[in-house]
Amino acid sequence: MKNKKFTTNNYAVIGLPMRLTVSLLIGAAALSVILFYILNPCLFPDKLIVSIEPVINIIPDGFDEYDFLIKINVKDNQGYPVEQANIIIKGLGDARSKTTNSNGEAILEIRPSLDEGRHEGYLDLIVKASCFEIFSENNMIKIVRG
Repeated sequence: MKNKKFTTNNYAVIGLPMRLTVSLLIGAAALSVILFYILNPCLFPDKLIVSIEPVINIIPDGFDEYDFLIKINVKDNQGYPVEQANIIIKGLGDARSKTTNSNGEAILEIRPSLDEGRHEGYLDLIVKASCFEIFSENNMIKIVRG
């Protein structure tokens, strides 16, 4: 008799898939929240203040390429140095990367090249640090043939 009631009970048949669907949706929502906090530990990332020197680099006459030392200084919006910021400089046939030291500074040696007949070119700068917005500036460093 009990088996007959179970087979005639429509709530058991309809309710189970509905409960599974609701559990799956709640589980997916909880998993997405957990992944969000793992992948992005900062809810409101700060801005980076990046300065470089020299901004304009001159390739001496008679050279198509030349080695330059470029100093990058990275600070937060309150003026404190940002340690372990990843810096990438790329363009004109070369790309280099480095991380900042405890003073928020890094010195990169890069060897850009200008094609024959070309008198200027530009390098792009990208700076990434944990809990900060990515700083990305195209054509930030100018290379000029002297």
